[in-house]
Amino acid sequence: MASHPPAIQLALERVPARVRLFFSDLDRQWEITHDADHPVTAASTIKLLILVTLYRAFARGDLDANEPVAVTPDVVVPGSGVLRWLQQQPTLTLRDLAVLMVIVSDNTASNLLIDRLGWSAFTALASELGLAQTALRRRFAGRAALPGAEENVTSARDLAQLLVSVEKGEIIPEGPWLTDLRTILTAQQFRDIIPARLPAHVRLGNKTGSLPGFLHDATLLWAPHGRATLVLLASDVHDAEFTRRALADLARVIYDEWWMETNRKPSDRS
Repeated sequence: MASHPPAIQLALERVPARVRLFFSDLDRQWEITHDADHPVTAASTIKLLILVTLYRAFARGDLDANEPVAVTPDVVVPGSGVLRWLQQQPTLTLRDLAVLMVIVSDNTASNLLIDRLGWSAFTALASELGLAQTALRRRFAGRAALPGAEENVTSARDLAQLLVSVEKGEIIPEGPWLTDLRTILTAQQFRDIIPARLPAHVRLGNKTGSLPGFLHDATLLWAPHGRATLVLLASDVHDAEFTRRALADLARVIYDEWWMETNRKPSDRS
């Protein structure tokens, strides 16, 4: 396993869970990785794959973002989100569902998008991007997969690669649809892991995920000194609040190392 700067190694050791990490500067050859290729239960971070698949369909004209979708009582599921709490189920657009899926991680909205896009669309995009450890295998139900059932999986490297491909316009061309996708990511309501301790001037677009034993965050960062992606996936979590704080500390240490790296003179770099 590659060695890390001492501050990052110390921050990793202070996380009371098993951490998978991938950080990449989008414009320079600088990365930090830690167990980044190991597949883990994805929780709601896999919703990024749904979002990107949907927005590529919008950009290609294959789907209309304003297409109405009825939210009927029979499709409402437990877990995160707001649709399950409404007394009158609404009719929403595909874009509305995407917003709810990302910013409040709505499980019902996510399942409706899975049904509209079809399972093969997610497999195709993951294969196209070489996301070898990523698979969307089941709908969301507010819990982990039942014993013996298939689970949604990903890796830190795969999530980072997905975000890098999005930001570089390799999946959705630069233009209104990519701008809108970025806007949705930056409207994320769950900011207690990677964004929690980063400087206020850094623009962030992230998607979290959690299940018993798991705490994840996958983030795009737009800072004055550059663009980057950071993915932290934690498993074997026993104290969720302590782990959140430790992951937030780790994210800040990584950010500070990145800032120092971009400000080093070429002669100072090893």
